[in-house]
Parts: sequence; structure tokens; C-alpha cells
Amino acid sequence: MTGPRRFRAGRFLDAAAVHAAADANPRLRQFIRTVAAHSEAGEVRSRRLLEHLIRRVVDDVGDLHLGNALNRLERIAVLRDNIAAILDHVLEGGTLPEGVRVATLGEYFDQLNTEMRELSRPRDGIVGDAPLRLADDSAAYADSLLREFDAGGGAAGRHVEPAAIVGDAFRAMPADRQAALRRAAELEPAALWRAVAAESEGGKRAAVADLETRLGGRLSPDEVTRLRAAVDDLGRARSRGLQMSEARLADALARIGDPDLRAVVAGGDVWLTQQLAVHNPEALTTLWRRFRDRGGRADDGPGFRAYLRHDMVTYGRGVLGEYSAAFSVSSIELFLKGPDANVKVAGTDLVGIGHDGWVWLIDDKSHRAASVGGVSALTDNLVTNLRRDAADFRDAIARLHRDDPGFTPDPRILDAISRMEDAAAEIERINRRGSAATRPARISAALEARRLRLRVSSAAGEVREITQALRDLGLAVESTGTPVPLPPTGGR
Repeated sequence: MTGPRRFRAGRFLDAAAVHAAADANPRLRQFIRTVAAHSEAGEVRSRRLLEHLIRRVVDDVGDLHLGNALNRLERIAVLRDNIAAILDHVLEGGTLPEGVRVATLGEYFDQLNTEMRELSRPRDGIVGDAPLRLADDSAAYADSLLREFDAGGGAAGRHVEPAAIVGDAFRAMPADRQAALRRAAELEPAALWRAVAAESEGGKRAAVADLETRLGGRLSPDEVTRLRAAVDDLGRARSRGLQMSEARLADALARIGDPDLRAVVAGGDVWLTQQLAVHNPEALTTLWRRFRDRGGRADDGPGFRAYLRHDMVTYGRGVLGEYSAAFSVSSIELFLKGPDANVKVAGTDLVGIGHDGWVWLIDDKSHRAASVGGVSALTDNLVTNLRRDAADFRDAIARLHRDDPGFTPDPRILDAISRMEDAAAEIERINRRGSAATRPARISAALEARRLRLRVSSAAGEVREITQALRDLGLAVESTGTPVPLPPTGGR
């Protein structure tokens, strides 16, 4: 039933994710055990076969759905062209084209509506209520799948078991851990391999518990303790080998021009430094330059890894915080400045108009600390940010006018922009004149008079209070509901 493969969606599946899903599903675990029991290659081959099955089915289902979607898009394009030709003819002052009835236009619209509806329901559009069949003959389909697997030498997708790396990890172990492993391998080889090869934390816990149950007291408590440590060592080594092969690392290193960075990556952490080199070498180069500009040594691999992790966590937290805050502050009816991924750019994070007409200026501080004493975007740089945001909004309106001369901006937006510009001028005047002691109260009053609110959010942090100095300026912490859980400070 399936045609020539064109999309190969299965190649995008991550091997570790496939195996983690297998470990978490009782039926898939049983499949692995059953196949392993009838295969000379044991569980290694059964896991590879399962991965191949999943990739192939994803390939075939993807081809079915994507092929159907493309066909529908082609039909939609034809219908739109037909409708557009008829409407253009009429709008230019003519009657309906020769041979076209009024009912024909309605039929075109009905067909277009049907195609659009079915495009949003791909499975129903292909088979309706019938089972989704990938082949007319299931036996032939299974045979072709197995022949494809055998032709590839039993190596599915990108997954190649890192036997050499696991062997090196075994040889590097203390002799007592090696002995515990050998003893477990003699007694329960399949269960031992399941414990080593588990891809998820939950899967590993279950596999280790199963292994200890099967051993049933045949190892002493000290041997069991050493066995657990040995299984962890081998599991980490195997996972590391799956994440980064020698060929993959060599390709990444060849793309790095800086010899110091190349050396740091070659000896670096597979989970962070080397992964970044593989997936985003441009970002790696940028972050390396910043690290060196800040005084980082050219040979400080651990220091660079710590810098990378800190940058990634704080950047990711900032993006998450901005977007979470935007979707959590229900009082804002219209955003003039929404969340984006440029969290390192100076300025306000969010600007919006509330249902009561007040303008909200929000700076998200998704910090771990419970209290914040400085919000420069809404204090020291408030005048600059008010003017910059107002200018950006006016520029956006001007662009819309250029694109559509008939565009009419919402009066509320024009009023909000004027109030922001007026507030900037007044606060600048306050900063130049009068007593410094009364300045916070005068700035707060100026903002109040122009219906501007300054708010601090912490959607991905722990900030719940601000200092009295900030409160005197009119700032307050805006609740965004349950905070987004933060990642741990240590570990991978």
C-alpha cells in the first residue's frame, strides 16, 4: 500500500529516546525479552530490531500522512486558483466567465472547505473509521522489514552499540567491581544487560531492582553494593558512547578553526561542550570568544563548561520566564511589546495595555533569590527605555501605514505611546531638579498621573518581594501563579 519512501521521518528519531520508551513500556520490554530469548545475539540484537521496527513504521506512517497532505495542498491550490480567477473576472467589472454558473462557485467553496477540514484531520482524511493499514499483506510487510534489517547488518538507524567504550570502562574499574560484574554475568546475563543498557533513570531503577531480585541473595551485600556501582559506571560509559562516536566528534573538531577551542572540545564534556560543537558550532564559537574576553584561560576546559552551563541555564530561564509571564498576566488585554528570545538585550521585557487602560511595563526577574534590589530597566534606564519603546511602536505603526495606506491604528495604542513619551520627559525633568530625597515619590506620582504601572514578574524564578527603595518608585511584584520549576544548580 505504501508508495516509494520520500520523507524518511524515522531518521529524525533519537536512539536514546526510542530505548527509553522501550524501557518504560511493559509490552515493549516483553518484546525485547522474547526476541532476545530466541536470538543468538541476545538482547543487543533485539533492541536494535525494536529500534528498526519503530523507525520503519514512523517512516511508512509519515509517508502516508505527508503524501496525503501534499495531495490535499495541491488540490487546495487548484481550487484557490479557480476561485480567484472567477472573482478577479467579476471584480474587474465582468459577469461570470463563460460556462461558469453561480452554483459552480459555491461548489468550489464547498470543496475548498472540505479539503481544509480534512487537512486538519489527517488520519480521518486518509482512512476515515477504517484501520490504518500500512500494507495489503502483513506477512509480506514483515518479511520486507526483516530483510531490510538483516541487509543492514542488524544496525538500526544511527544506533551502534559502543562496545569498545564499555569495554574500556570495565577495564578501568577496580578489581572488586569487575569481580561483582563477572559473577552477575554468570548468573543473570540478560538481566545484567538490561540494567546496564537502560536509557532512563526510572528504567535503570526498575532494571537494577529486577536484577537484584533475580540474583536472589547469591551475592553478598558488599558484592551487591559493588555491582550497583559497576552497573552505573558501565551505563554512563555506554550512554556517553551513544551520544558521541569518534567519527561524529572528529567531524565536529574539523569544523573548529581555533586550535585552543578545538583542544578544549576534544577533551571536554560529552553532554555539553561536545554536543554544542556538533549541533551549534556558531554558538560555541561565540560563547568561547566571550569566555576568553572575560579572562577565561585557553586551556581551562572545566571553566568553559561551567561558563556554558551557566549561560544556557540563565538564558533558557529568561526566555521561559518572559513567555510564561506574558501568558500569565491576565490583566493585560493588548501587548505592544511581547516576549522574545532576545533576553540579553537591554530594555523592558513586556509592555501592554490593561483592560482598564493603564500601561504596564514589566521586567521579568526569574532569579533564584526571593528578593530583588535592582531593576535597572525600570529605574536607572527607565527614561531611555520609555523613549526607545515608544519610538519602536511609532516605527511599527509607520511601517503598517506604508504597507497599507488605509490602516488605522487603535486609538488606545496612540494614547499609550503619548503617555509613555510624556512620562519620559517628566521623569527626566524630575531627575534634573528638586531634592533627591523626594525624587522617588515624585517619579511615582508622575507615573500614576499618566496611568503607567511598573511591575516585576518572576514566572521561572523565586522572586516574591522587592526592596523598599523600589516600592517607593511605584514598582510591585506581579504574581504569575505557580512558578515554573527550576533546574538543579549542579550536575549535567
